[in-house]
Amino acid sequence: MIEQRYLGEVLARRGVLPPAKLEEMLATQRERGVDLVDLLVSTRTADEASIGRALADEVGVRFVDAIDPAKIPSDIATRLPITWSKQHKVVVIGEDARRIHVVAADPLDLAAQDDVRAIFGKPVDLTVAPGSVIVEAINSFFERLHTSAEDLEKEEEDTEELTDIIDQSEDDAKIIRWVNSLFAEASKRRASDIHIEPEEREVMVRYRIDGELHEARRAGRAVMPNIIARVKIMAGLNIAEKRLPQDGRITLKIAGKGVDIRVSTIPTSRGHERIVMRLLNKSSVLLDLPDLGFYDREYALMDHLIQRPHGIILVTGPTGAGKTTTLYACLNRINKPNLNILTAEDPVEYELPRIHQVHVNAKIGLTFASALRAFLRQDPDVIMVGEIRDRETAEIAVHASLTGHLVLSTIHTNDAAGAVTRLVEMEVEPFMVASSTIGILAQRLVRKLCDQCKEPYEATDYELEQLAMDPASIAQKLRRKLSSAYTPRNVRYSPPVPMDGIRPIFYKPKGCEVCGGAGYTGRRGIYELMLIDEAVRSLILKHADSAAVRRAAMENGMDTMREDGARKVLSGMTSVEEVLASTQDDVE
Repeated sequence: MIEQRYLGEVLARRGVLPPAKLEEMLATQRERGVDLVDLLVSTRTADEASIGRALADEVGVRFVDAIDPAKIPSDIATRLPITWSKQHKVVVIGEDARRIHVVAADPLDLAAQDDVRAIFGKPVDLTVAPGSVIVEAINSFFERLHTSAEDLEKEEEDTEELTDIIDQSEDDAKIIRWVNSLFAEASKRRASDIHIEPEEREVMVRYRIDGELHEARRAGRAVMPNIIARVKIMAGLNIAEKRLPQDGRITLKIAGKGVDIRVSTIPTSRGHERIVMRLLNKSSVLLDLPDLGFYDREYALMDHLIQRPHGIILVTGPTGAGKTTTLYACLNRINKPNLNILTAEDPVEYELPRIHQVHVNAKIGLTFASALRAFLRQDPDVIMVGEIRDRETAEIAVHASLTGHLVLSTIHTNDAAGAVTRLVEMEVEPFMVASSTIGILAQRLVRKLCDQCKEPYEATDYELEQLAMDPASIAQKLRRKLSSAYTPRNVRYSPPVPMDGIRPIFYKPKGCEVCGGAGYTGRRGIYELMLIDEAVRSLILKHADSAAVRRAAMENGMDTMREDGARKVLSGMTSVEEVLASTQDDVE
């Protein structure tokens, strides 16, 4: 959009805005946060036609006060999304061999003209018209494309609510339909990410489903610029910028469900940009801890931890391990009217009722640390910080927990014990870590076997050995756990294998129509929950390494991720291969 002061000066110089009123109008515009043109029209200081003529004269282009929607070619105009066209007040009215003919309300909005030029690959021949005339022409044009009353009503409401992409008109441009079909198919196949990748001679699209990438479709390389331009417009990115990475966001409705899509682009050596889009279903139901794969014992321990009035609870694991989902489940469990719960996230993935969430933005100085510091002045009971990345954030989190707040956060380490040494590496004093931290949960995600086609088989000796399922060691662990804090009195601990010596039955994937031939549908977590008891706390104070801390926790009753995975293999939830692949670092 035009810089507001410059716009005001142009209009004052052209006699549309009385010079004496310039500063008053600019002050009102800043106070209300509205566009200066809209303010001038609403206050009847100037009319749209006068403003349009003045701007057209300023840049030396034609001005018109009417547009005939019937003369707008549908195959050209639909290449611009209706929402974008209305937002920028831009409509394409024609095309010839050399130029694309455009009518715009703002001839100084060079970014919008660059977008049109990038989409059509031609210079722009510009004409100016009043904004209301352009919007009316856009509405009339799209109304003409839709013959049914139901479609007409949806189009009229476009500025107020999202139009479901699977309801798009058959007359839309091929690229628009092609991109929309990517989102619809990804949603249907439960994909978490869409990868659009330029190859030497074609474009490849892959979906990440249950943690695995699957090729979805291919298209000719010639359409790659149009695909990129379409996605960039939807995400509000700069189409003309192809040399630098960009990040944006798209909000869509797919099959009746609201979906947020985080968009990331990077330039590649192949000459085109690569796009990855993360899909976040806003309609997803918040899960409880048992829904995530917690058994009764671990659920009782986690429930006890999150009901504590103060302390730090950390969830650790690699990117994509489901840490944020676990934190949301914890918050959902304790979310009650008597608690003030604040979160700092990057980004806010799901909006939670009664919880006040902040989207951190390092570009404007709103970091995890600064948000956490501000939270302490907001009388919180519970604070969730998306990630502890640095010393400043770690120290403020420790301070918050020691002053009577429950703090939940994530940290990147391979196992629960590694989170302790990671905090110490951030130069947080060991005695502060020992006195503030109350529990650390490490987790991974494993694919869940398809219930329709999974096949039973008798476990092999090798598999039992890999999962540490020999009866002697299990009996020893069982005696130790039954007398430890890791087994609450009202919860029975079940060992990960029958004690009667019978060789257990495991399950393996097969593949069917329900699971799309993969043998798996969905994912569940495997967990390693370490309580900060006296033995662990003593080792932290002695600057012990993570291996010593881990051994002490295991001796006092902690199940490792591989042991939790073994229990889930035995229950038929997942396969041996999934657990072994996810717990390669779990060597003890």
